[in-house]
Amino acid sequence: MQNKSSFFSLFEKSFKLSLSNIWRNKVLSLATIFVTGTILFIFNIILAINFITQSALTDLNKKVDITVYLKETTTEEQAQTIAHELQSIKEIAGVNYTSKAQALAQIKTTHPDLSLSFEKYNLGNPLPASLNITTTNPKYHQAVADFLAQDKYQVYLSNVITNNSNDNNIITSVSKNLIKLSDFTHQVIFWLIITFVLGGTLIILNALQITIFTRKHEISVMKLVGASHWFIRSPFIIESIIYGVSAVILSFIMFFSLTGKIQIEDTAFWSYYSGINFILVFLLELIGTILLCIFSSSVAIHEYLKKDLHD
Repeated sequence: MQNKSSFFSLFEKSFKLSLSNIWRNKVLSLATIFVTGTILFIFNIILAINFITQSALTDLNKKVDITVYLKETTTEEQAQTIAHELQSIKEIAGVNYTSKAQALAQIKTTHPDLSLSFEKYNLGNPLPASLNITTTNPKYHQAVADFLAQDKYQVYLSNVITNNSNDNNIITSVSKNLIKLSDFTHQVIFWLIITFVLGGTLIILNALQITIFTRKHEISVMKLVGASHWFIRSPFIIESIIYGVSAVILSFIMFFSLTGKIQIEDTAFWSYYSGINFILVFLLELIGTILLCIFSSSVAIHEYLKKDLHD
């Protein structure tokens, strides 16, 4: 019980002392928080762009299919065999078979005037059966088309609608650009993490070194009266944690303020981020930043105490 009381007493004194240090060097403290928060803000923006890109690729992939039209002589059993062979390809997410009767029923629902023309001119059912192929990524469309170009399939297929049409060319071009953007954001995120770790460490180290320098006389007095190293370190560790927590909060305030004001075609920019678990992102950044701050402050004060001991 006494140990707990002494711990809380030490924490209270260290916390008050850390706040005093921050207030004493308020301009430096604000600069440290702002620079660290800005790095995190840029990271969050790039992370959000990467999420939107991945979502757009997923949605695009769901909308874009390869349609394979079958010859009149192709039986349903043969079509199902082709579909089964296609499903064995890992790049293909699904294959749906549409019979002639199903195709006609769809036309009657979507284009009733056209189906009436069939009856009016006694055309019967001129619609071919088809296979609708969905890939895991639009970049695999050409590979699937090359697979179907094999001689053994040509006797069953009448036409393969893929990247040859104008619409698909546009969609493919968009998907390629999205893939490039996704790859780019992955690289930027990696280097931003490196920048944050190195830059954040140096920024916090620099701020604490200045704080330690301004308080070196007080630290010397504490050492002379027998204060433990933990008591000397704790205010600086708490001070660095306050920097880190404040920087993370500031970065999210900046992020939400920006995304709340920007609109794209009358749609709030914020709505594009609805699928991101920001609570998880916030907690991960908070934990990572706190660990970085503890490491930085420990290095800063350790170097001074080591130097002071030799002096």
